[in-house]
Formats: sequence, structure tokens, C-alpha cells
Amino acid sequence: MTDATRLQTVGVMLKFVAANARWLLAGLFLCFFSGFGQTYFISLSNETIRSALGLSHMQFGLAYSISTLASAVCVSQFGYLADRWSSRRAAAVTIFGLALACFAMAFSVYSLFILVISIFGLRLFGQGFCGHVAMTSAGKWFLNNRGKAVSIVGLGFPISEAVMPGIAAFVIAGLGFSVLWAGGAVVLLLIAFPLIALLLRIDRVPDQVAKASDGLDVDVEVVLDWTRKQVSRRPEFHALLLATLCPPFMVTAFFFHQQHLAEITGWSPVVMVSSMLFFAVAQVVSSLVTGWAIDRFKARQILPFYLLPLSLALFIPGFLPSEAMIPVLYSGLGMTAGGAAALLGALWPELFGAKYLGEIRALAYAAMVASTAASPFLTGFLIDLGVSFSHQLAFMGGFSLLASALMGLIQPNLAHLNAKLKPLTAE
Repeated sequence: MTDATRLQTVGVMLKFVAANARWLLAGLFLCFFSGFGQTYFISLSNETIRSALGLSHMQFGLAYSISTLASAVCVSQFGYLADRWSSRRAAAVTIFGLALACFAMAFSVYSLFILVISIFGLRLFGQGFCGHVAMTSAGKWFLNNRGKAVSIVGLGFPISEAVMPGIAAFVIAGLGFSVLWAGGAVVLLLIAFPLIALLLRIDRVPDQVAKASDGLDVDVEVVLDWTRKQVSRRPEFHALLLATLCPPFMVTAFFFHQQHLAEITGWSPVVMVSSMLFFAVAQVVSSLVTGWAIDRFKARQILPFYLLPLSLALFIPGFLPSEAMIPVLYSGLGMTAGGAAALLGALWPELFGAKYLGEIRALAYAAMVASTAASPFLTGFLIDLGVSFSHQLAFMGGFSLLASALMGLIQPNLAHLNAKLKPLTAE
């Protein structure tokens, strides 16, 4: 790529961002505040909760899994509201629900029941609907530059990962567990709620403004609109899930048990927490590069490659357990996580259209959330049985390599999905 081409690319990106700043920022903030319901944030309270309630690794993992699985069911049942409601209304309900869950979490050390309800709310509104509403909206808002849009909106995830764990550790150490979660509720109600509502005061309607504000005059590829029922019957969709569920399952397992991993490897927890910066930077770079690649090529063509950094990173604790490799491990996790955020934001509308995107994404998102529900329990159960967590991670790395190979094999099916398989009338 020549210097002139690079400058042109940057110029197009800046023009696109300037023309669509309010919607991109709203989506980015939704992804950022999803951090309150993500495992990397909740896990920093693990030891406090387990000690207060007398729970083993497996018992706490089971409570976490039950709560997360219940949230997955709710996402699958109510995810279609992202198609029916305006983005502003969906975002407002999501932020308010997340604030209530944070407030309840402040009292979770007193009761297992409160803990389960709190985690359910955090996972439903934080991990579930914050990302679902943001990415569904971005997929609907933008046509020509969908890859750029979802990669920019998805930057909220790594920014959150870079900022929130450090703040959480500082608040817990200085003010305590309850102040952290009660303070989170206040931030959501007094800052996030009015800010996102203001940004989404004006709806973006792609059919009316795509040519004016997407930043490029590019012919839009016509994609047929599949319904959720039609998509769920396709073997290609289930093959895609096999690969797209690898990052949430495996990264959740890693972060949920990172304190335990530090114990068995002798790694410094300080170095591990500090390496979150590498994770976040890798996510940002990977997300932007993946977004550019999606618009230049296709989301489906990137599928065989995005799991490779994750695969290699998961072999490190078992085969290269040097503390010097910790930043490399976190960078590999971040590269795949960043690529996945952009890729999955564009993949479903690319393959199945945008008309029923909310309910299709809800199906995929529910599967993703369910995988994060199973992950802590299964890995915690194996830890309690004496199976080394580093060996578990190596097995996950091998599995993701096989999933990458499968994504390469089904490329012809994905390339001609809409061309040869015209869906029935919407059901």
C-alpha cells in the first residue's frame, strides 16, 4: 500500500466517523459499559465472594453458570426487541437494568440467592444486551461501510477492558467490594443513561442516509433476508457457531480462573493484571484491521484466520510457562477477541440480511452467552478433579485450530449461501 493510498484510506475513515459520530459513539459507549457484566470485571470479586459465602471453585462456577445460562435463555427469547424497538429505547432499558444489577451485586456477599440474581442481571444486561443492542444497531444502520462501523463500535470492549479492571482493583483495595458495585450503579444512572439517550435522540435510517453519510459511493450487495427459523435449519449456521463460540468459551475460562492460573504457574498477579493493556491494545488494532478487511474482502473470508492467535496463546501456559510470555499470551487473546467483535458484527447481516438481524443475532448471542455459562462450571469441575488448568487451555487451543480448518472447508458453502438457497417467505 502506497503512502497516497494510506492517506486516502485514513481520510475516508475520518470522513465516515465525522458524519456518523453520534451513532458510533452511542454504540461504543454501550460496549464500554458492558464491562460491568463481563467476566474479566466480575472475576476480580471472585475471592471476596467465595470467602464470604464459603464456596469452592466448582460451587461458585456452578452459580455463575446457572445465572449466565438463564440470561442466555432470556436473550434468545427477547433479543427480537432490538428489531421492534428504537435503538434509544432498547439502550435505555438495558442501561437501567444493568444499574439495578450492579446495585444488587453490592449485597451479594450476604446471600447466595442475591448473588445468583445479581450475576443473572449483570450477564443479561451487561454481557448480553449491551453488546447485542450495539452490534445489531450498527449492523442495521450501515450498509456500505458495515465493517468500519462494527469495528469502531466494538472498540468499546477493549477500552473497557483496559480501563475498568484497574479501576475495580483500586476501588476494592481502597474502599471495598460493596462500594465498587454501588458506585457502578451510580455511574450507569447518572452518566451512561443520559449520555447514550442524548446521542440516540436522532434515529439513523440507513435507507434514507446511507449514500449521504456512509462516506463512499459503493454498490450495496443485495442480501436476502432470512428469518430466525430458516437460519436455524441451515447446517452452515451450526458450523459457524462451532467456530464463533470458541473465543467466548475459552477467553471466559481464562479470565474466570486467572487467579488460579497465577497460583499454579507462579506468575505474578500484578504482571497479569498489567498485561491487560496488551490485551486491550491488541484488541483495538485487530478490530480496526478486521473492519478494514471486511469492507475490502468479506467477513466470511476472514473466518479461517481469526482464531489462530487465540489457538497459539492458549498453548503458552502448558508449554512456555515463562512469566515473560504473559504479554504474548494476552496479546494473542486480544487479537482474536478484537477480530471477533468486528467479524461477528458484520458476518450475520452479510450472510442472512438485516431485516431480522435482531432475532438472528439473539440466537447466536444466546449460544455465545450459554457457552460462557458452561465454561466456568466445566473448567472449575475439572480443576476440582485435579485436571491441570494449563492442560485444559492447551486442549482448547487444539480445538480452535480444528475449528479454523473447518471454516476454510465450508467457504464454498458460505460464498453461495444466498445465491443458491433462496429463503421462503418470512414466517
